[in-house]
Amino acid sequence: MPHGMRVRLALPLVLIACSAGTSSFAQNEVDTIMNVIQLGDLVVRAQGSGFNVEGFVQQVMDDTTFQHAFQNTRFHPHHVKSALRVRNKDERETASLFRQGKLVREGPTAHISLDSVSEQGRLRERNGDLRYLTAEMYDDVFFPKGAWPASNLIHGREQEIDRSSRFEKYRSELKKFMFNPGQEIASVPMIGDKLALFDQRMMPFYDYGIDQGFRGGRACWVFSTVVKDTVDGDPADEDDTVIKRMFTWFDQGDMQVLAREYRIAHASLILDFDISITVENTTVNGDLVPLKVVYDGVWDIPFKKREIVRFYLEYSDWQVP
Repeated sequence: MPHGMRVRLALPLVLIACSAGTSSFAQNEVDTIMNVIQLGDLVVRAQGSGFNVEGFVQQVMDDTTFQHAFQNTRFHPHHVKSALRVRNKDERETASLFRQGKLVREGPTAHISLDSVSEQGRLRERNGDLRYLTAEMYDDVFFPKGAWPASNLIHGREQEIDRSSRFEKYRSELKKFMFNPGQEIASVPMIGDKLALFDQRMMPFYDYGIDQGFRGGRACWVFSTVVKDTVDGDPADEDDTVIKRMFTWFDQGDMQVLAREYRIAHASLILDFDISITVENTTVNGDLVPLKVVYDGVWDIPFKKREIVRFYLEYSDWQVP
C-alpha cells in the first residue's frame, strides 16, 4: 500500500446508473477516455474474444458494488477486529485503540456488540471525547452507536453532504471520499472540483489503463488511474490533482469490485493532507462484503494539531443467507 499521507478530512467508493441526462454526460466522458486509455497486451487479446472495452469503462463509472460492500457491514452479521494508532511527527506512537466485536441482527434492526476494547495513551479529552477528528470519524463511520434500521440498499450513486453541523459535514464528506472517489465534492474548498476523476477537465492530467490481474486468486480486470509526470511537455503541477493514483480490481465473472487502492494528497495553507486507503472485498453466497480496510493518513487544518493516524479493520465470519 502507498505510504505517507496528509489530509484535511473531507475524506472515505463508487457509482451507479442515474437519469438519462446523467448517462448522456457519462457517455461523453467514456468517449473521451476511450481516446487516451492504455490497454495491456492481454486486454488487447481479450478484445478478440469479445471483451468490450467501452462497456467495461462504462461499468467502472457506473459501479455501486464497492459502496454496497460497505453497506453490508451495517446489514449482515459478522465479526470485526480493528486497531487505530496515533503517531507524532517522529513516528512514535502516542495513542491507540483496539476493538473486537460483532454485528448483531435483531429483527429489522442491527447494532455492534463489542467483545473487547483496549485504549492506551492520550486518545481522549478530559470529558471523554476523542481528541482526534480522524479517530472521531473512524468511530462514527465504522462503529456507530446504538441500533439502526438494517438495510444494504443503494439508493443512488450520489451521496448527499450533511451540513447540519461541522462534524456531520466532515463525516459525510469523508464517507463520500472513501466510497465514491472520483466524484466532485463541491463543498470542499479549493479541491472539490479536482476530485472529479472522470470529468473531461481532469483527464489531461492522468494516464488511464486497463489490464488483467488477480486478487484473492480470482481473475480480474484492473482499471488504473495515475497522475502524469508531464502535461503537454511540461512537468506536472502537484496542485492540479488530488487523487494521485487509484487501482480497482473487478472480478471478471460478476464485475464486482474485489479491491481498491488509492492515494489522495493536497498541500496548501488551508488544506494539507496525504492519505492512502486499501480495501479488500470478497463474496459470500454471492454478496460482496469487505475483508479488510487499511487507512494511513496525515492531515492538518488551521487551529488543529496535525494528525498522523493509521487504522485497519478485518472482517470475518460473515453470515449471509
